[in-house]
Amino acid sequence: MDKKLRLLFVINPASGAARKVAPQEAVQRFLARHPDVNGELLLLTGDFAGNEARLQELLQEGGWSGVVAAGGDGTVKMVATCLLNKEVPLGILPAGSANGMARDLCIPESWEDALELVMQAHVRKIDVIRINGRDISIHLSDIGLNALLVKYFQRSGVRGMTGYARMVLKTFWYRQRFAVEIDNGADQLSREAFMIVLANAGKYGTGACINPISDLSDGIFEVVLIKELSLLETLKMLFIRRPFNPHKTEIIRARKVHIYTPKKAEFQIDGEYMGKVNEVVAEVMPRALAVFVPAQRSEG
Repeated sequence: MDKKLRLLFVINPASGAARKVAPQEAVQRFLARHPDVNGELLLLTGDFAGNEARLQELLQEGGWSGVVAAGGDGTVKMVATCLLNKEVPLGILPAGSANGMARDLCIPESWEDALELVMQAHVRKIDVIRINGRDISIHLSDIGLNALLVKYFQRSGVRGMTGYARMVLKTFWYRQRFAVEIDNGADQLSREAFMIVLANAGKYGTGACINPISDLSDGIFEVVLIKELSLLETLKMLFIRRPFNPHKTEIIRARKVHIYTPKKAEFQIDGEYMGKVNEVVAEVMPRALAVFVPAQRSEG
């Protein structure tokens, strides 16, 4: 590149435990290969509020060419929140147990390749969903079955695909269909579903495609209803990368939506369990986040 990059690396040291190299070591190797890059590392701790405050302080210094989030979807979401409506692009080093957003953006799984992607400086602006006026979702949020799975998985303490498979089977066993009312400003619908997805993106971190018409930059998101659910459909969350059966789903497009469930149901945002809710208001923030992506995914 013509100008010297100044990059901030926000690293979750607990991520990438299954790899031989820690994410901070991968970043240090990257910086050693590129002595012309001015890099600074921010290692996250268990103090979420403190992490965000420190990141905001560093961003206020200005002059950053990009901020790279090294971790899972939770780390990516925290950094993305701080970069909303700024011209500083977000880079992703997929180091978590679930890397759904990285998958949707076609970020390489190889850490070396993912970091080199930042050097290419291809940038795309993507939509973000504002939820209940305070939280954001850049990937997939849902009410019902998958949120219950996230709850079980986070509280179990198990890791790896075997542990995840056990949680999937447990979730399927306790699945429940619930009534829901959906208002997207054009239509008011009453349905019953096992799961309702607020889909800014298309794929879960497992590779299962929940929203085949996803476009991260079109100013619209999809509300996906899973109305019927077999064990095979549940296992798609784990193993199968084909779309869910379209005859068992319904997709509603929206810029803003109000969702109401008479009985409270489990809710998660981008892989973070949020508790039980019976009301969600979601609104798109068009092209609010700049991200580093492969060349074929960038804007002209």
